[in-house]
Amino acid sequence: MYVKKRHLRLIFGTMCLGFLVPECIPGLLKADNQLTEEEKAIVSNLNNANRRAVEIVRPAVVYIAVTKRIEEGPFPSDVISQGIGSGCIIDKRGYLITNNHVVEDSESIEVVFADGRRYESLETYLDPDTDLAIIRIDPQGQDLPVAQFGDSDQCQVGDFVLAIGSPFGIRLNQTVTAGIISYKGRQTHILGDWGYEDFIQTDADINEGNSGGPLINLYGEVIGINSNIFTPNLSRTSVGYGFAIPSNIAKFVSERLIAEGQVKRGYLGVALRSGTLFELRQFPSEYYEQWPPLKELLSELPPALEGVMVAQVMEDTPADQSGMKENDIILEINGEKVGNSKQLRDRIAKLRPDSTARFVIWRDGNEMTLEVTLGDRDLARSQDERESNYVQEDSERVPLPEFLDPFERPRQEDPPVLGITIDTLDPDMAQFYGYDGTMEGIVVVDVRPESLAEKSGLRQGDIIISVDSHPVNSTTQLKAIIRDTDLRKVGITMEVRNRDGRRLVKIKGN
Repeated sequence: MYVKKRHLRLIFGTMCLGFLVPECIPGLLKADNQLTEEEKAIVSNLNNANRRAVEIVRPAVVYIAVTKRIEEGPFPSDVISQGIGSGCIIDKRGYLITNNHVVEDSESIEVVFADGRRYESLETYLDPDTDLAIIRIDPQGQDLPVAQFGDSDQCQVGDFVLAIGSPFGIRLNQTVTAGIISYKGRQTHILGDWGYEDFIQTDADINEGNSGGPLINLYGEVIGINSNIFTPNLSRTSVGYGFAIPSNIAKFVSERLIAEGQVKRGYLGVALRSGTLFELRQFPSEYYEQWPPLKELLSELPPALEGVMVAQVMEDTPADQSGMKENDIILEINGEKVGNSKQLRDRIAKLRPDSTARFVIWRDGNEMTLEVTLGDRDLARSQDERESNYVQEDSERVPLPEFLDPFERPRQEDPPVLGITIDTLDPDMAQFYGYDGTMEGIVVVDVRPESLAEKSGLRQGDIIISVDSHPVNSTTQLKAIIRDTDLRKVGITMEVRNRDGRRLVKIKGN
């Protein structure tokens, strides 16, 4: 009798199993542990739900190939950089949504459908504050499949989700990965101080090339746009921590970009205390040692009062001009109650510059109303960036060195750029990077690819303790040290720590 090799291996394996554990064979042959019909029906329903959700959305998911030209530096101008990403059609007229970081500064964009159709981008509209972008193609009279947004506010931690995209390029086009919602409202600080971060965290695998693709629920609705991942070892591959922009943000931004080509947002000009009033009351007494009046103020508030406490009013801002003060409790905006800083921030962001907003606040035991004409958030940010780009030195304003965009290259005559983004460690960031919540210091939140910092061994999540044996206590101090050091000739030695311990990093350019 002719027996194929794979059959021979199976027979041999069964014989060995019978020789080693013969008492198990009857149970294996009889399959007494099979699922019941009811259990099989449950599994079938779950499989069908997954299949149906993918079937609904998948045709609208596209692969995006991007070309970016390097115009400056020692390299010839015809050197190009290739980028990849994903997206999905949200409007039959030819509009698709993706990430800002996928298509910004692009020279050409090609959109590839699952059925092989290819289109060149006609226009792109960007919103860096949310890392979202809209691409417009000409459907040339063809009927385009469209994905529908779901309500991301209704999603809960533990819900099943699926990610669709092209990890690592078109060879893995239309890949579907599965997971759950691991967390809602995650802040990763990847978009900076002015970014709108309210990420849905998921363990569905998201990798390079997935950026801009949809995260969907089992109803076949887009509840997020995949944006970035966290990889402690900088492997740039998924380790189970992916982040998607909620669909309710994506829907608002895409509607504005399609209608107007940009998103203009209102600006109030306040800093808010983190946490709800209820959460502030629960903090241990040590928390109030720096602000003794705060504890007394909280004790005088009605127990049922819900609102957001103003920590600071910026000078010459709409809030300042309207009479808003530190320790005011914002209760409502335009008739809508606000219970936390996120709600307030999002509602102001949906209002336009120069519009008038009606705030109900609590001050000195009474409610009062303030009419505020909102400013332009883009103008406020530009002014803030201009001011923060200087350090005070002997009464002179000295510009700080600029960090490079990942696609830029320094000219040979320019001093080498370190290529990191830093921030002051707060409890949320400490927890995110795996440190104790009481940890303090200056943390590296981003290391530019191919930068001097990356080549020297600095990693995302490193805490900078000292530079050339001098303790570093603020981001301004560190920036000043970097500015005053010739990284090409002299270099610096940083003492850093992370979860693996302390080490020295020597940084010197060529």
